[in-house]
Amino acid sequence: MGREVEPANGAGGDGHAPEDGGRVPGDRRHAGDLLHRLEDLEEDISQVLHRVSRLRWVKVPRPTRLHDFVYDRRGILACALAGLVAYLLTYEQPEEVRRVMAIFVFTAGCWLLEVFPVAITGLMVPVLLALSGTFEVEAAFAPFAHPVIFLFIGGLVLGESMRSHGLDRRIAYTMLVWSRGNINRLVLLVMTGVAVLSMWMSNTVAIAVLLPVVLSILGTLPESLVHVRKKILIGITIATTLGGMMMLTGSTPNLIAAAALEVEQPFGFARWAYYGLPAGMLCLAVTYVVLSRRYPSPDLTLDMREVEEQRDEAGPMNASQRGVVYVFGATIFLWFFGGQVEAWLGLPPSISSAALVSILAVLVMFGLGLLEMRDVRNVRWEIIFLLGGGLALGNAMLQSGTAGWIGTAIAGAESYVPAPVIVLLFIGLTLVFTNFISNTATAAVLVPIAIETAGELGMDPTVLVMAVGLSASIAFITPVGTPSTAMIYSTGLLPRRFLITNGVIMAVVCTFIIMVLVWFLPIP
Repeated sequence: MGREVEPANGAGGDGHAPEDGGRVPGDRRHAGDLLHRLEDLEEDISQVLHRVSRLRWVKVPRPTRLHDFVYDRRGILACALAGLVAYLLTYEQPEEVRRVMAIFVFTAGCWLLEVFPVAITGLMVPVLLALSGTFEVEAAFAPFAHPVIFLFIGGLVLGESMRSHGLDRRIAYTMLVWSRGNINRLVLLVMTGVAVLSMWMSNTVAIAVLLPVVLSILGTLPESLVHVRKKILIGITIATTLGGMMMLTGSTPNLIAAAALEVEQPFGFARWAYYGLPAGMLCLAVTYVVLSRRYPSPDLTLDMREVEEQRDEAGPMNASQRGVVYVFGATIFLWFFGGQVEAWLGLPPSISSAALVSILAVLVMFGLGLLEMRDVRNVRWEIIFLLGGGLALGNAMLQSGTAGWIGTAIAGAESYVPAPVIVLLFIGLTLVFTNFISNTATAAVLVPIAIETAGELGMDPTVLVMAVGLSASIAFITPVGTPSTAMIYSTGLLPRRFLITNGVIMAVVCTFIIMVLVWFLPIP
């Protein structure tokens, strides 16, 4: 290869001239072209082999196996065994009740032991309902299209719009500057600010916004004022969860409770605020007083110059920030008074739906250029899986009669204890569950049982359901109940004993306040 070989004497390979002598030059040219092409091909192959020899092979991991996805292999075995035992023990009940009871026990166990991520457990609920034959596929996944889901999606996106435009930091800086360096005033304003933010956006987002600013302030405190640092941190820990109970969009347990009560009659923002706002405000005020008494602040003025400089650097609100404020304000107005506006304008049923108003506000923000797709991508969509799974589990327990069977058993205790004690029992169960598993999972488990128990007792379900829904927000005894508490605990500035001690004290106080409100407030 690489040179031409010509036949001798200009003839063919046997020394004789070809029969068609006129074709010899053409054949030679054709053979030469082939040889040149072979040479080029040889060079190409050499280059490819050289490149392959320089490749760095990367080892591709095997697909994740089941035990890599499961947090605790023993936990899933225990949950499956508990579900089987529940199925066997309910042999006297209809088959549908037995299957839902098994799914209920298995799911509650997965949430309690964190066998799977809580959101994945929520997504597993409709799958189990369909595979067990309890529900058709469409019915099993129907709760994921519940209006409450879209209300929560709208609330998450609106909260993200505030964060992306810097309104959350502006609110935080304003609160800190208003304190004028007074420690007691600073504690009160920071607790109030984080509670207000938590009313309208995720508790986790509210803490993520305010915590860095608070930590920078705490860094200026002398080392001798350790108890002041702890007081501020425990204050915002409690205030975050209390703010979440005040408004319907503040926390997912609120939405689960409202969705369950809406089956009988409309239960929107105004009705939730009727209970949640006074409960949250009273608990917040008592928390501030108790912390001030337990940990008195020294007569000291903090240096707020750095915070003032950061606020001044932000300057006045720009056009986009004002636009977000206007849309957000209109949304809140329609959440509360959409029904009245609808009747006044003679509109068909539309803006009286909080879910429709939430999605409409998102569309308006996109139309005005106040939102981008990256803002939507930043939303914690896994919460939707958890919320949808909670609604699906509650729906299954109600429709199958499982919740009614459990409620009948609990209501049987009325002959031994008065009804207020049963209400207190539900609050206590909620308080224990919400501090050791997700508060959303707690509401998903207990709300259906509360509804059926109320029916057996002959009382309005609003009392028991609101007791569970509000108590689910008292998740500040351990870092497990809510991500916001875990974020604050992860700073290392809040000792576990300090968190548990103050959390238990305030949980007892808040439990008493919730009990009094739900029992004595007239049902609207």
